[in-house]
Amino acid sequence: MDKSGNHEYVLRNWKIVKIATTKAQRKLFFNLRKKKQGLSWLTNSEIEDIADDLGVKPEEVREMEKRMSGIDMSFDPPSEADEDENYSPSSYLPDEESDPQQIVEKEIDSQVNTKYLYTAIKELDERSKGIIFDRWLSDEKLTLHELAEKYGVSAERVRQIEQNAMKKVKQSLTIEQ
Repeated sequence: MDKSGNHEYVLRNWKIVKIATTKAQRKLFFNLRKKKQGLSWLTNSEIEDIADDLGVKPEEVREMEKRMSGIDMSFDPPSEADEDENYSPSSYLPDEESDPQQIVEKEIDSQVNTKYLYTAIKELDERSKGIIFDRWLSDEKLTLHELAEKYGVSAERVRQIEQNAMKKVKQSLTIEQ
């Protein structure tokens, strides 16, 4: 790998975000640390001297100094991080799921929707009601073939009854809400 290849590698891997994209920024990237006297921030006169020396604008020197001094930080905490020592930016975001008002509203909505659903199902004939309960609302859901056996009809007929019952339930729900 030649010198320009090494420079390109350093530029691409210095930080997560590309630090130098223009020719002036590249010049600053490779020369600013050499020109900088210590660990402190550059003074205005030092910035002017470096800008004149490298043929760039003082604003570009300031910007590159900020870029090179900044640290990369992960948005999410490390996987092995202890919850008490979690200082990542994501830990400062509000948890959408723990807002008491939203939890109560969701619960009320769920109860109201369940009430409407059961009211709509009550309007169905007994066979349609049974198919909907056995197929969708039971803990042990039955297949079309099991329901066909139970009601003495074909699996296709059970599917048709289920489809018609669902249409009636949907119509009833849209009217009630």
